[in-house]
Amino acid sequence: MERVVFLLTATVLIAGIYLAGTGTAAAEPGKNRIEATASCSNRETYTFVINGMGKAWQIQGSNSNLIVKSYTLIYSDPDTGDLIGSDTYGGGEKNGQKRDLITCEGEVTTVLEGIGEVTVDATFEAFVTPRGAK
Repeated sequence: MERVVFLLTATVLIAGIYLAGTGTAAAEPGKNRIEATASCSNRETYTFVINGMGKAWQIQGSNSNLIVKSYTLIYSDPDTGDLIGSDTYGGGEKNGQKRDLITCEGEVTTVLEGIGEVTVDATFEAFVTPRGAK
């Protein structure tokens, strides 16, 4: 159990590092890459790539990114539904962004190194760059 908690913490810390930045995610197929879809409060559904080498979630089919300001992630076993763990990130200052922030929800099943297959339910606040993009 200690190993699972350590690996989840390490995974979330790595995710937090690239979620906090604003660079473009340069997705390399099959390498540190998770493709996910989320429905958002702006009535848009985004398919995006989370890449361990990038600092933003690149929206597929565009030059835009989702810049995440806060999130809640719930990890569960995809076969049994048993809770494995959860994590939250606060995202800091949101001054000047309120008008642009959207709330999104999504779920993805993926393999996390050292843990195996997990289902991740995510709720997050983000904005789309460049500002005003859909």
